[in-house]
Amino acid sequence: MNSNKIILYPKIEDVFSDTELGMYFKPLLTVTTSISNKIYNIHIIGSDGLVCEKNIKYSESYFFGFKYDNGTYDFLGSLEVFKEFDKVPDLYHFLEKDFMANKDSYLKNKRGVSKYLEDIKLELEKVSKFNDFSDAEYYAQFYSFEFTKYYYEKYGKHNHISVVTENYGKNTDSVLLNDGLSILDEFFLNLEYNLENNYDINEEMYVLGIHAERFLSIIRGGTILALLDKSKDIVYILEYS
Repeated sequence: MNSNKIILYPKIEDVFSDTELGMYFKPLLTVTTSISNKIYNIHIIGSDGLVCEKNIKYSESYFFGFKYDNGTYDFLGSLEVFKEFDKVPDLYHFLEKDFMANKDSYLKNKRGVSKYLEDIKLELEKVSKFNDFSDAEYYAQFYSFEFTKYYYEKYGKHNHISVVTENYGKNTDSVLLNDGLSILDEFFLNLEYNLENNYDINEEMYVLGIHAERFLSIIRGGTILALLDKSKDIVYILEYS
């Protein structure tokens, strides 16, 4: 892979042909690269905070398939893979409205995740339709992502919310993985157990990977890997812990 340009936090409309997917997948990074003399915009996305509970073709066990269409992704799977997926939109719009109205205050006061959830808990309980409010991580992960993203946009420094609000160690290492192929090796060793459906994928399709905790939950950790099937113009995203 010959990387030409890396963009952190690309715009939703530059990643998905259907921008509604931005409520379920967070655009983290775009790498413009030349593969077999063709230019691709490979987008790394994450679903942190949502639970995969079904195995549906192109959407199972945090493995998702997207048709690559002139630089954007068309989701080939089904949002039904996510637990209580139909309850996400109302919650997303509430959280988005709150963050847009208060983001400068959150940044100025270095509002951590715990304090944020404490402050909006009563409103969240009114809005959230998740069956088990306490088990849903979507709220915390939304705020973590948006805070880290806004800090980067405002100051030009990619510091995770935990670094800014909790004084965690500085995250100065590269967001890109150096050992993505070795991680993928482990995944392929147990492929028949990791995936229910057959996708005819192999390690030669690997493009790049990132450290998920640089963008998403440090508790969940893990990596996010991108594979490209050039013959079918399909990009596969694997969230692997």
